[in-house]
Amino acid sequence: MVLLCQAPVLHAQPAPAATNGTVRPMSLHDCIRMAVERNLTILIGDNIGLGDTADLDERTFGKLGLQERRLELEGSYGYYDPVLSLTGGAEYEAQGDYGIAGGGNIASKTATSKNWNAVYGLELGGILPTGTRYEFLAGMNRLWDPEEDNPLIPSFAYQYDSSARVTITQPLLKDFWIDSGRLNIRLAKVFVRRSELGMKLTVMHVVNQVAGLYFDLLAARDEVKVQENALELANQLVTENKNKAAVGAIARLDARQSEAQAATAKADLSDAVFAAQQAENLLKAVITHDFGKIQPVTIEPTEKLIAVYQALSYAESFRNGLEQRPDYLMAKQDLEARQISLVFFKNQLYPALDLQGTYGRNGIGNTTSDSLDSIADNRFPTYGGFVVLTVPLVRKAERANYKEAIVNEQAAILTLKRKEDSVLQEIDIAVKEVISRYQTIESTRQARIFAEEALAAELQKLEGGKTTSFNVLQFQRDLTAARSAEVIALANYNKALHQFYFREGSTLERNKINLELR
Repeated sequence: MVLLCQAPVLHAQPAPAATNGTVRPMSLHDCIRMAVERNLTILIGDNIGLGDTADLDERTFGKLGLQERRLELEGSYGYYDPVLSLTGGAEYEAQGDYGIAGGGNIASKTATSKNWNAVYGLELGGILPTGTRYEFLAGMNRLWDPEEDNPLIPSFAYQYDSSARVTITQPLLKDFWIDSGRLNIRLAKVFVRRSELGMKLTVMHVVNQVAGLYFDLLAARDEVKVQENALELANQLVTENKNKAAVGAIARLDARQSEAQAATAKADLSDAVFAAQQAENLLKAVITHDFGKIQPVTIEPTEKLIAVYQALSYAESFRNGLEQRPDYLMAKQDLEARQISLVFFKNQLYPALDLQGTYGRNGIGNTTSDSLDSIADNRFPTYGGFVVLTVPLVRKAERANYKEAIVNEQAAILTLKRKEDSVLQEIDIAVKEVISRYQTIESTRQARIFAEEALAAELQKLEGGKTTSFNVLQFQRDLTAARSAEVIALANYNKALHQFYFREGSTLERNKINLELR
C-alpha cells in the first residue's frame, strides 16, 4: 500500500505548558500520515459503523485480508494448470485353451500361452479458458514370451506396440460459457475488488477517527486556557476583595464568595488538564501501534480551532456518495457476485452436449525404433469425431440451485437499494449538521463577546460601588461558560465537516491522500 500525502496550510498555535518528556509539534496531516503507516486497524481491519443499525455496519479485513483475497485469486487459476501423469509397469498373463474330450469341451489344465506385457504411458490433460478439455496420450506396450521353447506356440522376439493420440472435447451447452472453474475465478476477482474497497473504507475510517480526535485535543487544550483565564479572573477578584475587606469597604462574606469561586475554578482547571491528557492519549492510541514509545511524548498541535466556511451542494455530494462511497460500491460487488452465480446455475440447467474430436497414430515393430518409425510414417492412423449428449432425467438439484440463485440476486438488489437510500440519508444529515454547526459558531461567538462586554461593564459598576461581588462572580461564570461553548462549537464544526467528507466518500481526496493498492 502506497500513500502519498500533501501537507495542507497550517496555522501556528502556542506551545503547551512545559513537560518533562519530548514535545513533538504535529499537524493534522502529520497525525494522519503516522496513523496510516502504523495503525493496526489498517493492517487487520475492523467493524466499521456506517448507520444507525448494526446491519449497516461493514466488516473490513485490512491489508492482510486483501493479500489473502489476492492469493485466493491466484490459486483459482490453478484450474487451468495442465496435469501430467506417467505410468510404467509390467503384467504377466497366462492363458489356456479348450480341447475335445469325452464329447465335450474341457479347458486345458496347463497354460498354453504365457507372456509379459511391459507398459509405459504418458498422459497430459487440462482445460482451456474456453472450457475446452484437451488430453494427450502416448504409450508403448512391450510384449514377449518368457518361454521361448514352449512347444505349444512358436517363440517370438519382443513386440512393441505404441500409440500417440490427442483428444479435444468442447462443451456446447452445459459448461460452455461458464463452468465451475471459471465461476470461481470470476468470483475471486469480485472478492479482490471488494477487499480493495474495504481497504479504502478502512483507511477512510482511520483518517476520520484521527481528525475527530485531533480536534478533540485542540478543544481540550483551548479549554485548559479558558479555565486558566477563569482562575486568573477569580484570583484577581479575590485579591481586590481582600484589600477592600481589610479596610472595611465590603463585608467579609463577599470576600469568602470570591475565594470559593477561585477554588472552584482551580478544580475546573485540574479537570480540564486531565481531559486534555486523556484526549492526547486517545489520539496517540490511533496514530501508532506502540503506545509505550509515544507515551512520554507530548503532542503539540500546530493548528488552531478555526471555522472555514465551505459551500456544500446536495447534487454534488449525492453523486460523490454513489460514485465514491466504498461501502456502497462493495454492495454493488456483492450484487455482481450474485449475478455471476446466477449465470452459472442457469447454465447448469442445460443438458451436456459435447463435441469431441480425436486424432492419433499407432505403431508396431520388433524394436522400439521400428515402432516409433511407424508412428512417424503415419502407417496406422486413427481419427474420429463424436457428439455426446448427456441429459439428466430429473435435475432437482440444478433447478433448486437456480431458484436459490434468483432469490439471492433479488436480495442483493434490495440490499443495494437500501444501501443507496442510507448513503443519501447520511449525506443529507451530514450536510445539515455542518450547516447547523457553522451557525452555532456564530451564535457562541456573539454570546462570548456579549459576556466579555457584560463582565467589563459589571466590573466598572463594582468600582463605582453600584453592584456586588456576587454579581461579578456570576458574570465571570457566564463568560467562562460562553468561552467553553465557543471552543466546543468550533471543534464540533470541524468534526462535522470531516464526518461529512466520510459520508460522501471524499475523505482521502479532501486530505490529499492518494491510495494505491499494489
